[in-house]
Amino acid sequence: MFRAGATAAWAAAVFSAHAADPSDTLVRAGDSARNTTYQGVILYRGDDEFDVLKVQHRFKDGSEREHLVALTGEPRQLLRIDNRLICVLPKDRMVSIDRPAGMKNFLAQLKPERLRQLSQWYEFRDQGSGRIAGRDCNGVAVMPRDQFRYGYEIWADKETGLPLKVSLVGQQGEVLEQVMFTEVSFPAAIEDAAFEEPEVDASKFRTIAQELPSLDATPATTDEDRPQVSFEKLPPGYRVVAREQRPLPQGQEGKVEHLLLSDGLSAVSVFSAIEHHAPEKAFRGVSRVGPVEAYGRMMGSFHITIVGEVPSQAIRMIGDGVRPVFPIEVPPAANDGGARAQ
Repeated sequence: MFRAGATAAWAAAVFSAHAADPSDTLVRAGDSARNTTYQGVILYRGDDEFDVLKVQHRFKDGSEREHLVALTGEPRQLLRIDNRLICVLPKDRMVSIDRPAGMKNFLAQLKPERLRQLSQWYEFRDQGSGRIAGRDCNGVAVMPRDQFRYGYEIWADKETGLPLKVSLVGQQGEVLEQVMFTEVSFPAAIEDAAFEEPEVDASKFRTIAQELPSLDATPATTDEDRPQVSFEKLPPGYRVVAREQRPLPQGQEGKVEHLLLSDGLSAVSVFSAIEHHAPEKAFRGVSRVGPVEAYGRMMGSFHITIVGEVPSQAIRMIGDGVRPVFPIEVPPAANDGGARAQ
């Protein structure tokens, strides 16, 4: 007759032998997020924001298509064709639906080599089994090893590997943002018409298109085409993965440069521009809306804004260490002893 302690130890050993490997679950979730054809309804929950969206996603002939339509709030649509995003928004309204798409899309870039890199900055833990949208799932916690990034919790469908619930988790274990399916199905095919660019009334709606960056990329630069800023110090693991220049809004003179920094999972945007008009009105200091931290500062006539879904410690380190690369009048900075980041 088995003793109770021996029985418990035997049961624990059997469970451990059959528990899903968290790295395998994440890799499979990444593959499925790209390669699975599915449709359903998802809930997006932010700080003071709640949206219900209809989603259709297709992978066919090596090409990925996704269409999101908001079922609550302002009419909005998002169409993704491979790495190109097309957002249709009410004119003159600051609303979007790219947040839930962005939370899911980072998973599509998770591959074995990426996970090996990320294991320096994150720990992966099995969360056992659960049910999302009526389907059995495996859970994985992605836990930061320092104070410069948030964590994630991912629940992936056992049958297909598709991530059915993704949560952004704060430093105290609180859920900052969440995307979750309430309904999901896996049709054999979705017609082309579902992914045609919407025809909209230009007087009521506006269309914004952009390219999604690869978090593994390193933008090429030359001596004649260098970024406007450099960084004296960056949080461990972060580097520049994308760079673009845009015209200043409302017909203002000059351009704003956007640098995207990432550790391969978390991302921070750095915007820089010469402030020609009313520099006294430029955003300064620290601000937070939900999980998004922002930090603005002026250096002479140069304005820097740092924005990202990362803790304030990361935003401040990046913002305090940024420097223009061309000569301008900038007050001397205190020497923090940090090495120059590449």
